[in-house]
This record gives sequence, structure tokens and C-alpha cells, in this order.
Amino acid sequence: MTRGIYRVHGLNGRPDDVRIDDDGIEAPLEESVYRARGYLPLIEQLLWREDYIVFKEKPVEGTTASRTQARHAFLKSHKM
Repeated sequence: MTRGIYRVHGLNGRPDDVRIDDDGIEAPLEESVYRARGYLPLIEQLLWREDYIVFKEKPVEGTTASRTQARHAFLKSHKM
């Protein structure tokens, strides 16, 4: 099932994109096509890429660090 993940600002006058997950495959899709096909969640409910990345990497209170943060900590502690 195709679902929106986050939005990406268009560059140099190009339209905004939406990153979608189509059965485990992430792909870009122009915002107008996403709207026309009626995918969920609605465009207005998707975070912009920069906000999505911050939100995704931020650990939930009371849990361990995100996978990305754990990887960075591991690599930092094992420098040669």
C-alpha cells in the first residue's frame, strides 16, 4: 500500500515532492500527483523533510536512543 512519508521543498521553482513508501520501496512523487491519486495521509499532515528527520532521530522519552544516534555513539567510541 502506498503511503506518504514526508514532503520535500521544490528547488529552483520546481514543485514540491512527497516521499512515498510503496510496499517497502521509498520513491519521490510530485505533490500534485500524490493529491490526485488520493494517497494518505493528507499532504497537510506530512512533515517537511527537515522536520521529519529531526523527529525520526529524536528518541522517545523513556526509551533508548534511536538507531542513528546509537550508531554515531558507537563509531565515536571506537575511533582508531
